[in-house]
Amino acid sequence: MPALETVQAFLKHNAMKSLLAGTLLLCITSLAAMTLAKCNKDSGHPVKHDWPADTAHHEGYVDLGLISMTLWKSNNEINPADTNNLFTYDEAVALFGNQLPTMMQFQELMRSCHWQWISVGFYRVTGPSGRYIILPAAGSRDCNGNYAYNRTYGFYWSSTPDGDTKAWYLNFYSNEILMYNYNRCYANSVRLVKNEQDNQHKQ
Repeated sequence: MPALETVQAFLKHNAMKSLLAGTLLLCITSLAAMTLAKCNKDSGHPVKHDWPADTAHHEGYVDLGLISMTLWKSNNEINPADTNNLFTYDEAVALFGNQLPTMMQFQELMRSCHWQWISVGFYRVTGPSGRYIILPAAGSRDCNGNYAYNRTYGFYWSSTPDGDTKAWYLNFYSNEILMYNYNRCYANSVRLVKNEQDNQHKQ
């Protein structure tokens, strides 16, 4: 029957066109995904992250352009034994030693950088170089094991002690950034640095 043969030919022709169009669309989508992945890889930015990406990493550290030449690590240290990745002062000193920032290095960070509070609970700290690090407000844990202030306050240990029972730490929230001293049995976040002599040694 000529009419039936004509309809069958028409349907076959359009099915072939749809198949070709689908194949072409798949190829274009795959090429775009590969290009985006390459751009992310070349730029040094992770494709997926929990906090916004930092820039200009040097083996995980960021050059903020500080006079002291201190490089700041791009992420907080992980503590598998603590829910919020917090450390007591003694734990931090024992584990990280001179990689902990001093009180003076924190003061330079406060004085020389632009601090922008982001409402979801972290500061974006931009240095003179235009590069930045992210400091999450992960709260603290008191000496009795109670957690408080997650995503509202940030507490970061320095290596600088204050007497036999206290030590200095960076303390911030949305409206204030300061150094404070408190009991070493408290658990705070830890952000490491590479000091000037370490940087020169690697050159």
